[in-house]
Amino acid sequence: MVIFQHCWRILTNFWLKVDSFGLTTDMSYLEDRRVRMVNLIAAWSFICALFYSIVNLVTDILILTAVDLTYCVLVLFVFYFHHRKRFKLARIYLSVITILFLGTISYFFYHIAEYYLFCVLIAGILVFHDKQTHVLISISLVLAILIPKAFFSDFSPVDPLPQARLLFNLPLAVFLIFFMVRHFKHIQQNYQDEIKKQQQHLEVLNRDKEQLFAIIAHDIRSPLVATSQILQHVSNEVTSEEFRKQSLLQVTSQLRVMTENVDNLLHWSSQNLQGLISRPVSFNLHTLLLDVLKSMEAQRKAKRIQTVIDVPVDIYVFADSEQIHIVLRNILSNAFKFSHKQGEVKISAKKADAAIKIAIEDWGVGMSKKKVKKLFNNLQLPSYGTSGERGTGLGLVLVNNLIQINRGEIKVSSVENAGTTILLKFPAVESL
Repeated sequence: MVIFQHCWRILTNFWLKVDSFGLTTDMSYLEDRRVRMVNLIAAWSFICALFYSIVNLVTDILILTAVDLTYCVLVLFVFYFHHRKRFKLARIYLSVITILFLGTISYFFYHIAEYYLFCVLIAGILVFHDKQTHVLISISLVLAILIPKAFFSDFSPVDPLPQARLLFNLPLAVFLIFFMVRHFKHIQQNYQDEIKKQQQHLEVLNRDKEQLFAIIAHDIRSPLVATSQILQHVSNEVTSEEFRKQSLLQVTSQLRVMTENVDNLLHWSSQNLQGLISRPVSFNLHTLLLDVLKSMEAQRKAKRIQTVIDVPVDIYVFADSEQIHIVLRNILSNAFKFSHKQGEVKISAKKADAAIKIAIEDWGVGMSKKKVKKLFNNLQLPSYGTSGERGTGLGLVLVNNLIQINRGEIKVSSVENAGTTILLKFPAVESL
């Protein structure tokens, strides 16, 4: 049994190599399938001709044995042409030698090769896409069938084959026709499926592009316009010192928001152009969280939000620290935006089941279940916070992707007018 499995594995691997012989990476999908079909037709033609040569040798029909063996040798040149990347020449060559081969057999036994000539016609239609070649093959086959019938029907240099051989040829030819048609139908179905997938992918990209332009128009242009207006007022000499200070604080806030948006856009673009890459390291979660909160101090103070930190100082996470910084910043930014003034945001963490679990809670406006389900699907148009702050529109989509490439998980639970809780899960250092 083991020997049989080993032999079967060798034969399977060999057949796969025959099937893909001559293929290149820059080949179109349809051309790839045509080359595979020619390889299969050539391989099966070789096997059938070799089988018939043995049968004819045993039954002492030496003329057909010689014809079959000659055809076997000629078929091997198809693979040579594929090796030399002469794919069209290989198809033409295979068609010509097969028609000549079957025409020669028809000369000796005009009533046994007709079925296989029909196989050649179908194969020619499948592997060639131009009408001229289809017509040429059809005419050649008609001549190969009619000439022996018209001129050599009463003359045969050898004795006729037994009736059993004739009965065997018909079902074999029908099987070959069925195999070729089914195989090409399978190719066409796969091709249609591939086109459908690409179409769906293009639709998603087009939708994301439109939403991305809308996001850029608001998230980049709006802070710039606001900053420009503030600076124009500040440049007015009649403004008070207090007004100047407040204006500079607003400019700082606008620039911070724009920096955050540009950062998100750059990471999102990197993901879509070349793919995000995670470079995991061991880092202290408490230290990273303090750095994140420090960078968001102005946003927190603007709404006088109290942050409650319940994160042990000895918790270490194994992930890309810069990407987790972006994750926490985006989530906390949303928590601040959608919290009420003088509200509270709580960040807690614990180690459980060889993983680090982080919870970020706020008691702000919350979300409906319908909106929660759509959070990570695709780019969203930005929404506004409780003080008119504008979201980025792609923050949570980016967050979800960053979490996934760091082997993490995210869950969101929210109740309208009651608040939102976001649960994060990342690998702990000891789990690796």
